[in-house]
Amino acid sequence: MKKKENSIVLLFTSYYPYGDIAESFLDPEIPYLSATFEKVILIPLLYSNSVERVGKLPENVEIDDSLLKEQASLNKDIINKISLISNAITSIDFYREIVNQPKMFLNISTIKTSIGFFGRAVSIKKWVERYIEYQKIDLSKTVFYTYWLSLATSGISMAKQKKPTMKIVARAHSGDLYSESNYLLHRPEVLKYLNRLYLISEHGKRYILAKYPSFENLFKVSRLGTKDRGFLSSPSSDNIFRIVSCSSIIPVKRIDLLIQSLELLGKTKSSQKYEWTHIGYGPLQLELEDIANKTLPENITHKFIGYMPNEEIFSYYKNNCTDVFINVSALEGIPVSIMEAQSCGIPVIATKVGGTPEIVSNDVGLLLSKNPSPKEIMEALSKMMENPDKMIMKRKKSRDNWENHYNSRTNFEIFSHDLKKI
Repeated sequence: MKKKENSIVLLFTSYYPYGDIAESFLDPEIPYLSATFEKVILIPLLYSNSVERVGKLPENVEIDDSLLKEQASLNKDIINKISLISNAITSIDFYREIVNQPKMFLNISTIKTSIGFFGRAVSIKKWVERYIEYQKIDLSKTVFYTYWLSLATSGISMAKQKKPTMKIVARAHSGDLYSESNYLLHRPEVLKYLNRLYLISEHGKRYILAKYPSFENLFKVSRLGTKDRGFLSSPSSDNIFRIVSCSSIIPVKRIDLLIQSLELLGKTKSSQKYEWTHIGYGPLQLELEDIANKTLPENITHKFIGYMPNEEIFSYYKNNCTDVFINVSALEGIPVSIMEAQSCGIPVIATKVGGTPEIVSNDVGLLLSKNPSPKEIMEALSKMMENPDKMIMKRKKSRDNWENHYNSRTNFEIFSHDLKKI
């Protein structure tokens, strides 16, 4: 693909390319942006627990930490906090929010959140205006790309109010899209200034289209994807049924529900041996480890591996047998963890939430209800375990589903080419 001359993508992230989790699912996208544009500049907003850079970046991909440092300084002293409040209460967007959502004044916490949000958004707006001036940015050849439909998108859209030739695109995933789970600010005002909003699922597109039908031409589905690692995971051959889950250990992922299901499974089929491995970490880890230690029967061994870099996750799948991957989350876009498992030919059990039904079906595993009981999950695991011939077919179809819909080579090449045309 021929690069667009003197073209730049300014990619605004939360943490990437720093930190433990570091939005590592951005890794396979970066090479395609790099191959399409002359320069890609990564602009993170938040400090991570770790400041180690993740992975090796292409030569034409740079990191600009100036916004990150500026945002971090806003919490340091009373003068900066006063500045944040001043930014918010002098912003017309803040008052538009009040008009659109007058109920926000019934909740002190929501008021504080709104002031903090608009205060930071205005600070990002000012940073963008300075950046354009100091870097002599050619707006006709620059795309402002926010990986999340969030704070950065709002700040950049405010800058566009004075510089209408700016080209702004954003992705929307799950927590930044579904308002049932979060109080989402600055909608639909921010949509007025976007050139395109990319949804990672058809479900996401239908959802936002129902809320904002006048912006129909703005919305486009652009699926995420993962790399082909060149191997297939092996099923167990020693009469132990091996279950893997991979997620942050936070309430919405409902790992406690999974533990209840495994307890029931172990007690119901007490002659069968199981291994359950959870990859990922979070604030509930110690609590849930303690619950698992106390409640899971002896025929279920379990381990919480904690954080694993992306490469190590695939190494795990390559060097360890895995019979089924399971996700019982209450909210999802389309989980990258499921794409990763399917790329290795692992069948998947998952809840019917968000865009998950677009990647999980009874062909590639089993789709649970949105709010399954421990018994429903237990029965799904039993069904998978008791049909080895069907499992062989599910493994093949799981890999085929990934190849046809979630291969990063195809999806990110299409996405980068689409950005190039904006």
